[in-house]
Amino acid sequence: MSHWDEAFTSALLRLLQVLDNPMDRDVLGEGRLREPHYAVLKGDAGEAARRAIGVGNEIARTTEFLSTRLNEPVTVDDMADQVGMSRAVFHRKFKQATTMSPIQFVKSMRLNNAAMRIAGDMTMNEAAMDVGYVSSSQFSRKFKRMYGQSPRHWSQSQHFPAGTA
Repeated sequence: MSHWDEAFTSALLRLLQVLDNPMDRDVLGEGRLREPHYAVLKGDAGEAARRAIGVGNEIARTTEFLSTRLNEPVTVDDMADQVGMSRAVFHRKFKQATTMSPIQFVKSMRLNNAAMRIAGDMTMNEAAMDVGYVSSSQFSRKFKRMYGQSPRHWSQSQHFPAGTA
């Protein structure tokens, strides 16, 4: 039996927070919907989920490989080599299992990790560098594309007065 961990609980809370506001739901909903899925794969329930997915074993190994290299450049070839597949087969199986290309997944994983670090009071520049961005302007553009607002505005929206979260 697996238990909800803090990462899943936080991701679920962020998803629920956008449901009441149509604009937040439209802008942030898709990204917030991916967060609990990612948290499950990474968290306590991940092992059981990975066994249930089948091809998920390779995807889970890739996710683990990526999580230890967030601040390093990683190519599709690197990921395919890690699980012993050709680039083409890996790309097809990865997209089939996650609905994202491997590169989209890497970007999403890096931005989600940066968002969690920013929510934990790390500065935008520190979070960007920790997940492999060397340009804060590039990070800010990618972040805004994924979350619908700049890292600074997103960070401010994550801090609620006591008793309102």
